[in-house]
Amino acid sequence: MAVAELCLFPLGTESPSVGRYLEPVIEVIEKSGLKYMVCPMGTVVEGSVDEILELVKKCHEAILKAGAKRVVISLKIDDRIDKPLSIEGKLGV
Repeated sequence: MAVAELCLFPLGTESPSVGRYLEPVIEVIEKSGLKYMVCPMGTVVEGSVDEILELVKKCHEAILKAGAKRVVISLKIDDRIDKPLSIEGKLGV
């Protein structure tokens, strides 16, 4: 199980407010069935690397479909094979 932080930045928008572009992205994440946590500067998800990469692809499509003319994606993946990872473990909970 991997833990990833995903941040999508819509560019080419008419306003500095980007909530309307990110709402469909959150819907995609919710529908993915992966464990996730929305944070102030990104979203953390838990799953296999393949599941996470497929989710990133769907999020990319969703933000463009929402009207963003350009998108920058920041993705960090922590994948360990020596012990289980979880969102709570990364938070020290």
